[in-house]
Amino acid sequence: MAAGKCWPRFVAIKGKIFFLALHQRLQTINRSLQRRRLWRWWLALLVIIFIGVPIGWYGPRYLSIRAGWLMLQPTEDSFDPVAKQAVLQATGELRARVVWSSSRSGNHEIYLMTVPELITYRLTNNDQVDYFPRFSPDGKQIVFARSQRPWVSERQIEPWDIFVLTIADGTERLLVRDANFPQWVDNNQISFLRNGRQVIVINIDNGQEQVIAPAPWMPAEWSWFVLAEFSPRDRKQLVVIAPPHGMFLLDLEHKSWQSYGSKGACEITWAPDASYLLWMQSRGQGGTRVMSSQLRPEQEDVFLDLPGEFSHEYFPRLSRDGRWLIFGASAGGHEHDLADYEIFLWQVGQPWDEAVRLTINPANDRWPDIFIQP
Repeated sequence: MAAGKCWPRFVAIKGKIFFLALHQRLQTINRSLQRRRLWRWWLALLVIIFIGVPIGWYGPRYLSIRAGWLMLQPTEDSFDPVAKQAVLQATGELRARVVWSSSRSGNHEIYLMTVPELITYRLTNNDQVDYFPRFSPDGKQIVFARSQRPWVSERQIEPWDIFVLTIADGTERLLVRDANFPQWVDNNQISFLRNGRQVIVINIDNGQEQVIAPAPWMPAEWSWFVLAEFSPRDRKQLVVIAPPHGMFLLDLEHKSWQSYGSKGACEITWAPDASYLLWMQSRGQGGTRVMSSQLRPEQEDVFLDLPGEFSHEYFPRLSRDGRWLIFGASAGGHEHDLADYEIFLWQVGQPWDEAVRLTINPANDRWPDIFIQP
């Protein structure tokens, strides 16, 4: 009887042990599955990071390079009387011309605006990309770059030619092929970059070229240039950007160089009296700001950092009297070819918030220059 009474109890205990073991096994399996699911989620997250981030960063750049023209549409200017009055009040007695590249026609062309009339003229009309206009020292001509194909992104430095346009009659002439980023050295000479590998000066009368950089005394790792500009006072001084190494001031007479600004510095330009340099830095209220420094010793200062919505500054250029800064600014877009950059004008030394807009439209407006009328 005792054994018979114990048997059900034994079976119950064994059953309980079995179900406890089964429960623990199921919990172990469940935890294992949870770990596997968690691992899959982490793996998916890593894939998103390693694939998604490059796509998010380089995707817009790739699209702008390959098919940026699809994103450009004709736009209308919305310069109302209030905006015009603000410009007139800020500029006072200023008489000037402003040129820049705009996509407002659906294709990048060169435009000119007169101040104080604020009348806009279209200077070029073709199916290619025209950009980087620069006034000649006497203000009678404009040099600019034109793409060799209907669409070329600014990020592609090679397929460009340089043209000179006479403002009085609108005539154009091809100056040099396979050239980009032209700058006037004087009324008869223009510097430019050839395929990003050379800095060259050309005589516009006879077409004779002189290779300035690279030179044997320059660092061998400087195999690429994106901008170069001679001092307006001394032809022996040249400032260049040689990525990824940075910005450099070259003394061509003494065959020496010195570094300027951070390695991320870009879009350099000289003060008209050659006493200091300006460049863009990737900091500031809108992600960028205009920096300045005297030549020696280098001392970086914030030259301009707009408050408000349009504080992503780019394309700075000083007037030849040093009193006015013409530049572009967006509300956050960065792509030089496509973002809604507007052209701004600021009197140097005045409060930053007194800069005024010269363009009001959703087009891409970039690389302005200004010529003060005598």
